Amino acid sequence: MRHGTGQWDLDGLSRPISPKVRRSTQLKPVVPVISLVALLLALAACAAVRARENWGPFRGQLVDVETGQPIAGAAILVVWWEAILSPTGHPTEEFYEARESVTDAEGRFEVPRLSVPFWKLGIQAGQVSYFAPGYAPHAELVTPPDGQPFVDPTVVQMRRLTTREERVEYQGRFPPSIPFEKMPNLLRALNEERRRLGFGPFGVEKQK
Repeated sequence: MRHGTGQWDLDGLSRPISPKVRRSTQLKPVVPVISLVALLLALAACAAVRARENWGPFRGQLVDVETGQPIAGAAILVVWWEAILSPTGHPTEEFYEARESVTDAEGRFEVPRLSVPFWKLGIQAGQVSYFAPGYAPHAELVTPPDGQPFVDPTVVQMRRLTTREERVEYQGRFPPSIPFEKMPNLLRALNEERRRLGFGPFGVEKQK
């Protein structure tokens, strides 16, 4: 699951990932000058909200929603995208950086802080995702309730998937469209689930 702008969709398990990954914001074509103004306003907004912790560190704990027991070995991924103006004058987002962590025996994790140069105003807030084989997200509990997830104390409740159909459908939402070498822990956890389901692994080794 990705915390922020929704779920990932998998375009193809074996397609190569370009070192420079871009994604369109799917806006309708606009006059380049207007697009530039919109981009500048967006960058200004990014600078205005830097009071929020966009770069980390990000911390949390994953637990089973039924038993309350911690979930060890889950993969945590934080992805940062950069807002840019494409040569055609359309706003797009380009992959900037990603960092990972793995939950410990108590289900806890910490993703280190990302150092972003002060002139990089287009870097978006980090998007936190997590994957535990056999589980899907149930709820994110933040203390206080109006606090910032994964900056203020955050407990992620995970529900166990009970049918093969659920597990196949959920793992099919991963991985995100970023370079495979940036998410080895996520690929390891995902491939563990795929092996349990009788599927072949994929990742960096499939691009060779």
